[in-house]
Amino acid sequence: MLRSLLAFLTLVTVSAWPQQSPVEITAEPSHHLVLDNMFVRVFAVTVSPKSTTLMHRHGRDYLAVALGDSEIQNIREGAQPVTAKLKDGDVVYAPAGVVHAVRDSGSQPFRNITIEMKQPTTNQKTCTGSCAIPVTCEKHAPCASVTKVMTADQWSVTRITIPAGGIYPQHTHLANFLVIPLTDGDLKVRVQDTPETMAHEETGSVTWHNPVIHTMTNTGSKPVRAIVLEFRGRPSGEGSESMTAPDHKADESKPHDHH
Repeated sequence: MLRSLLAFLTLVTVSAWPQQSPVEITAEPSHHLVLDNMFVRVFAVTVSPKSTTLMHRHGRDYLAVALGDSEIQNIREGAQPVTAKLKDGDVVYAPAGVVHAVRDSGSQPFRNITIEMKQPTTNQKTCTGSCAIPVTCEKHAPCASVTKVMTADQWSVTRITIPAGGIYPQHTHLANFLVIPLTDGDLKVRVQDTPETMAHEETGSVTWHNPVIHTMTNTGSKPVRAIVLEFRGRPSGEGSESMTAPDHKADESKPHDHH
């Protein structure tokens, strides 16, 4: 009797999800396009507690960066819902072809940044050991920490944390890169030997950057955290600017380069 009741409840739960034809991601109301260029198409996603997105289709490989802790149900087309608990700053990779809806089963809004790759991804790997990237600072200042999250032939993902009053010493981005702030914060930024400029970061406000050699200092009272998605070069035949730092600058980009 109990087994029959459980089977009936499972059937009711599955059939309770709306039977709806999948829409393209651009037609899903919770996905808001914030950036579109030759490398990526980026969406800011917000789902209210106890709400569910439309069933929608991801036609490209994509990354999802969690903004805040959340609990969701991932409802794949033709499958039972799967519960997932995400931590702030978690990064998830999914290959092209995902068709699903997402229900916010928690008490807080579910927010993420969804990054579609314009080119196919190959050899994607999540870092599971020895993921810290060495950073060396002067003794008088707290030092940033840099952690490798995942890599592919076409791109890499790192997590950056700059403590209050800390510095991310001069380093080189050899290719175009996307920054997804996980916190609000204020930074002083020096590009090579130019004067410092001030930059204000807001959680989830993505910015696109060209190759650069720069230094950053956290001028606030709280740590600044961000996810950085860096590409390894332009798609074949596209663009003209160099993806590498000039040779005479290469030695000046210590303590580390991103490639």
